[in-house]
Amino acid sequence: MPKKSTASGPVPARHAVILAGGSGTRLWPLSRNLFPKQLLALNGEETLLQQTVRRVLTAFEPENVWVVTNEEHVFEVRSQLRSLNPALDSRVLAEPLARNTLPAILLALDRIVPQQGEGQEAGMQSLVAVFPSDHLVQDLDGFGGSLEQALGLAGRGLVVTFGVLPRKPETGYGYIARGQRLEEGGFEVESFIEKPQLDKALEFLKSGRHYWNSGVFVFRAREFLSAVAVHAPQLWSWWSERGESPLTAGYGALPNLSVDYGIAEKIKNIAVVEARFDWDDLGNWEAIYRLGKKDEQGNVIQGDVLAMDCKDCLLISKGGKLAVVGLTGMITIQTRDATLTCPLTDVQRVKEVVALLKSQGSQLVESHMTVKRPWGSYSVLEEGQHYKIKRIEVLSGARLSLQMHHHRSEHWVVVSGTALVEIDGIERLLVENQAVDIAKATTHRLANPGKVPLEIIEIQSGPYLEEDDIVRFDDVYGRVKQENS
Repeated sequence: MPKKSTASGPVPARHAVILAGGSGTRLWPLSRNLFPKQLLALNGEETLLQQTVRRVLTAFEPENVWVVTNEEHVFEVRSQLRSLNPALDSRVLAEPLARNTLPAILLALDRIVPQQGEGQEAGMQSLVAVFPSDHLVQDLDGFGGSLEQALGLAGRGLVVTFGVLPRKPETGYGYIARGQRLEEGGFEVESFIEKPQLDKALEFLKSGRHYWNSGVFVFRAREFLSAVAVHAPQLWSWWSERGESPLTAGYGALPNLSVDYGIAEKIKNIAVVEARFDWDDLGNWEAIYRLGKKDEQGNVIQGDVLAMDCKDCLLISKGGKLAVVGLTGMITIQTRDATLTCPLTDVQRVKEVVALLKSQGSQLVESHMTVKRPWGSYSVLEEGQHYKIKRIEVLSGARLSLQMHHHRSEHWVVVSGTALVEIDGIERLLVENQAVDIAKATTHRLANPGKVPLEIIEIQSGPYLEEDDIVRFDDVYGRVKQENS
């Protein structure tokens, strides 16, 4: 789409950056590291990420939308975005590992601002809006009006954020204290405040001059990068002095730094625009309950749930029958491998549960029993000390990597579809009820040459059955880490 021109020159390009790398620990057990909350459909048919992208596309061209996510989630993110607009498939950027919001924004700015050449100055003039991927916005007209106001202020050299008028004394959000009103609209930012205690949150609610921090930032690339150079010199050196190296090189050595702490809290040229739209951060189970459709007893129920004499509860089952009796003001979230129960007033403590499970080495924080992969998915059906049984589904035309295991042997049984199996360079076709054995230290590959999904049962046996026992020789998806294929 060609840029329009004015008497003062071309109109700056407008880019949107969507940050989709969070883990969503407060929504465990539905949200896991390998399938976090932004990839879940928590309040309708579309996932939180899809809702965010659809909203952003009302104001930005698809070729100017960038989604930054973790390397583990790239294929699922691309799949979700393709259903909205195929052009978005090439706009997904992968972080090698999570390094918070400031490095993620710089990863996207690398595509917006060329390091050198004729396009560098135009890139520096670009207006950039950064959005979290897990927020709920219901008034698109109000969203568009606030965004245009913020873009106008950004064009004058300000870094702008959206402030949401608080509806209650929320202790789970950060706050923004506003200062003097600006002639161009909006307000100066007096200060950013971390998540407060309840007494402070009550003060903020009554003051009329404090906002919830929405996490949205709008700026011109030039001013933002200048702020990075001054206030985050290590990140600036990584971004600006890498030469011919890809930007992801050295990513693991970067500091874990948020845009709020690294830039917004330190600069003077920052403003806040009051959000003229309904906004919610779907960050915990209380928010899911508050926004959910309630029955006559005030319960929000999803899935196969039998509720007797329950009132004002959030009850969700994603695996099996959930039967609850006599609960009031409680949440119970059930998946196939974990169940969480706590009072609605204690939902902020779910992250403590996740931290404790992680300290115990539990895989329950990492993945569900069904794990999605670019070629399909696998589900762990049962496991013991020296065995593991999986159901594997391979999509039509897909194939796994050529690989080998040091410590386990595998036995594959085709349940449905056609399997193309390669063992030590020899290929053979298997159909329903046929089986094959894969000895340890043997190179092998599984593919689906058919038109329908391939389903197999895999029985692993050996002294070590974890997913890092893979030596990968060839992979059509470009993955370099050792993981389940």
